[in-house]
Amino acid sequence: MGQNYFNTLPLRLQLQQLGKCRFMDASEFADGVEKLRGKKLVIIGCGAQGLNQGLNLRDSGLDVSYTLRDSAIAEKRQSWKNATENGFTVGTYQELIPQADLVLNLTPDKQHSAVVAEVMPLMKKNACLAYSHGFNIVEEGMKIREDLTVIMVAPKCPGTEVREEYKRGFGVPTLIAVHTENDPRGEGLELAKAYAAGTGGHRAGVLESSFIAEVKSDLMGEQTILCGMLQTGSILCFDKMVEKGIEPGYASKLIQYGWETVTEGLKHGGITNMMDRLSNPAKLRAFYLAEELKDIMRPLYEKHQDDIMTGHFSRTMMEDWANDDANLLKWRADTAETAFENTPNTAAEISEQEFYDNGILMIAMVKAGVELAFETMVAAGIIDESAYYESLHETPLIANTIARKKLYEMNVVISDTAEYGCYLFDHACRPLLKDFMTNIDTDVIGKTIAGDNGVDNRELIAVNEKIRSHPVEIVGKKLRGYMTAMKRIV
Repeated sequence: MGQNYFNTLPLRLQLQQLGKCRFMDASEFADGVEKLRGKKLVIIGCGAQGLNQGLNLRDSGLDVSYTLRDSAIAEKRQSWKNATENGFTVGTYQELIPQADLVLNLTPDKQHSAVVAEVMPLMKKNACLAYSHGFNIVEEGMKIREDLTVIMVAPKCPGTEVREEYKRGFGVPTLIAVHTENDPRGEGLELAKAYAAGTGGHRAGVLESSFIAEVKSDLMGEQTILCGMLQTGSILCFDKMVEKGIEPGYASKLIQYGWETVTEGLKHGGITNMMDRLSNPAKLRAFYLAEELKDIMRPLYEKHQDDIMTGHFSRTMMEDWANDDANLLKWRADTAETAFENTPNTAAEISEQEFYDNGILMIAMVKAGVELAFETMVAAGIIDESAYYESLHETPLIANTIARKKLYEMNVVISDTAEYGCYLFDHACRPLLKDFMTNIDTDVIGKTIAGDNGVDNRELIAVNEKIRSHPVEIVGKKLRGYMTAMKRIV
């Protein structure tokens, strides 16, 4: 195992890698999967990403099989069931890795070092090793055999969505990269493009990036807006509503399904569209609450980004891995005991607009979290397009998981890396917002602003302009336009 790869690079190369991000033209995928046709693809691991990527690749006409640990096969674990019940060939590392042209490492992050160390000696000369998250390369500094090509194809959503979007003839936005230390024959980009086409990602839009940009932005988004802010907001908003006399079952339902409902607006028109769903007085209130939240939380966001850039976050998390996940498991158990998690929902219906009207504070938290995550990433050298995908774009996808089984579901679906970072953020953010929450009442969470709908026109115009001119809205409008254009090609 090497040292943190990012930290071994001179500043010039660090900045170069952080700033690498190019939205690829649809014409660049004219050859589809041809670069991989007739080659043997062997996937290590058959969890959510492994299974669903494999199904898409097979349906795209590629030769896909799965390799699992001997014990997983002998004990017929869930990964074995996932692969065999879907008609895939399953074999041990020794049986399948030596014949593979492309080995896709889709195991959990914490297993990458052990898995790669075990399979690398078995890989044939000039084969290709693929990842969907670059933590092992960037943060752990894994050294890969010089003859092997190393690529990354990272769909920007949970594995289940990778499959569902493919089935409806589309795909999910995808990031691809080639590890600059391992591209001996200069074929990495073509292999990554074919892999992305096989999963359907080329239909939704592909960003050519770097391992470093993917890892540093991914870790930041997960810890702050994508998971941490949603967890913090859920607990604080629920507790405040109950404290103020809102019926617990109603409060629980408003939170559980409210995140999904309000962030749905982000998919179609960014923060602008989400805010436009509010009445004019509510929009102004949400805007000013978001500005206050940004002032309070900015130092925390910057600390998380700093810890990610220096490798401090990864180092402390890997220490917890070595300690049998003692902190992670404790924090997971603590989350399971929160009042929000344990309160059953009311049977009463809540309309879509009621989620917006009675969740003004939740909308303010989403706005503040997305903008802060984006701003902090960009300030650290991550290009706008990467920052957009790791902040605004993924927020609705994570919010959808909470609608299933609350915070438990979110933390089950996301990676252990994301879960660990989520808890770190939540534990720091809740005390930070204590004074802010003291002044919160049911006019912004649980009920809505009473009185007439009158606002000052000049003030409303100024606020609308600030919302729409934020850099995340500008780049988001451009990227969503690309995705719509690519969808029409299908």
